[in-house]
Amino acid sequence: MRFDDHYVQQVRSATDIVHLVSGYVNLKKQGANHSGLCPFHNEKTPSFKVNQSLQIFKCFGCGEGGDVFRFIQLMEGLNFPEAIRQLAERQGIPLPASDPGQERRAEEREKLQELMRTAAEFFQQSLERPEGKKARAYLSERQIQESTARAFGLGFAPPGSRLLEELRRRGLEVQDALTCGLLKKNDRGELYDKFRARVMFPIRNLSGQVIAFGGRALAETGPKYLNSPETPLYHKSDHLYGLDLARDEIRRRNFAILVEGYFDCIVPHQAGFPNVVASLGTSLTENQVKILSRYSQKVVLNFDPDSAGVAAAVRSIDLFARAAVQVNVMELPAGADPDSYIREEGAERYAERLKHSLPYMDYLLERFLEQERDPFSPRGKQQVVSQIIPYLAGIPNRIERAEYVSRTATRLRLDERLVLEELRRAGRPTQASETLAPQPQPPLATATPAEVCLLRAVLDPGWSQRVLEQLEPDLLEGLVTEPIFQKLEEIRELHGENRILFLRDQLGDRHLVHLVEGAALEAVEHGLSEQTIQESLRALRRKQLESSSLRLQRAIAQAEKRGDTAELELLLERKASLRRRIELDLN
Repeated sequence: MRFDDHYVQQVRSATDIVHLVSGYVNLKKQGANHSGLCPFHNEKTPSFKVNQSLQIFKCFGCGEGGDVFRFIQLMEGLNFPEAIRQLAERQGIPLPASDPGQERRAEEREKLQELMRTAAEFFQQSLERPEGKKARAYLSERQIQESTARAFGLGFAPPGSRLLEELRRRGLEVQDALTCGLLKKNDRGELYDKFRARVMFPIRNLSGQVIAFGGRALAETGPKYLNSPETPLYHKSDHLYGLDLARDEIRRRNFAILVEGYFDCIVPHQAGFPNVVASLGTSLTENQVKILSRYSQKVVLNFDPDSAGVAAAVRSIDLFARAAVQVNVMELPAGADPDSYIREEGAERYAERLKHSLPYMDYLLERFLEQERDPFSPRGKQQVVSQIIPYLAGIPNRIERAEYVSRTATRLRLDERLVLEELRRAGRPTQASETLAPQPQPPLATATPAEVCLLRAVLDPGWSQRVLEQLEPDLLEGLVTEPIFQKLEEIRELHGENRILFLRDQLGDRHLVHLVEGAALEAVEHGLSEQTIQESLRALRRKQLESSSLRLQRAIAQAEKRGDTAELELLLERKASLRRRIELDLN
């Protein structure tokens, strides 16, 4: 559903940002702002600020900032329409009327969600009943504690078609259960339970709603694991098992552990590794990588050490590397997986292996060497180099790339120049003159103190009008803040009362937004005076006069070179006049 500007503003105005953020962060009042530890990166000294009147938050440590919608998007992993919907529901604001088709689809979705809630409750209750004794014994054998089973909502699907009977008893649509993959039809067209005599693992979205199930057989017959199909509620490439429980810990610890199976996620979580998620038994997708990267730019892969697990790790490394996510690989002994290793060796041994996880380039190099029958033969070396080159070429940092070129050459007993030549052929420049790619810096680091002071002034309603009137266009020419002042001039009449949020939406450059957010919070926290404002205006005038003087000097040099006496005389007069203006300004 698309929301018009009026509705968005209605929801924003109804949501107190301090109240919203306080549900996630322990805030303390400090002057005009509230401050606390940033929820988006690890820090010991609070650099996270929230302002009630401006309705914005800002972290001066990691740079993240925005309004109520941005905050809830980051905390809950929502897109913009989902954030609007959630905040509207919190404030009791009814959703705007939509076309009949949208309303019908929303109603259908709600019916399916109610059905999945009912099924999840049925499976959990069945686990506690006498028929769940064998399932409870199985979970106990796997060392799953009752509190863990409750946290993950584990259940039991009894034999027969007991779920079908329960749904009919409650008057729920069995056709919807068929759509959700809870029921199937036999050759005679009769419905029956899809999941029977299985331990059940509910799969939940980020809001904690059950959208699918996985089932582990207790008998030896049939497939060991059975999973829900794709449904209107569930697209497995869009979800990660356990993320609803793990996301806050992923943020706090600033890395995620990615595993393959249900128990591989549950057992580490129980053992004190709550930042673990699983890939739902399917090859990792770009969308899953994108979802996980919302919470951290670091991930440790802990897949099974068999050939299938190694292949899955290599595929996943490729996806994470392309998304600029830092990847390490945690290796376990042959035949072990996270579940069995923790149960047999203990959490401390697992933590030690986690601590010594390999950067993905080291892991790949060793795997490619293992795959060759004779890796140090001429042909073997060529094969390994050809496999590792695409990954070397994908490393953006020149120093890190050079280090791995050296490691590769040393490990293969090759002249480093040969690896560099292969890298050059792959399209990655390796000349000694190559420089590191410049890292973008927030404008707050490059804007002059005078610019920042004046920006604070124009963002303060008490000073805004007077200062904007004194900022002539030529005074701003070439400044970092020029686009901000220009935009403020455009919107000052239309949005005179509080322009911060509107300005954020109008500026396309994230660095300029960063500067505006910081200046706005500083404006309300630290007072301004007429003297500091006038000094800042004079500083900008001097800066522009000095720039003009430099341009004149270059023009004089060119006129002298050409021998243009008339032009030279005119330029010298202009320079003398400019010098008098500078001296007057200094006095």
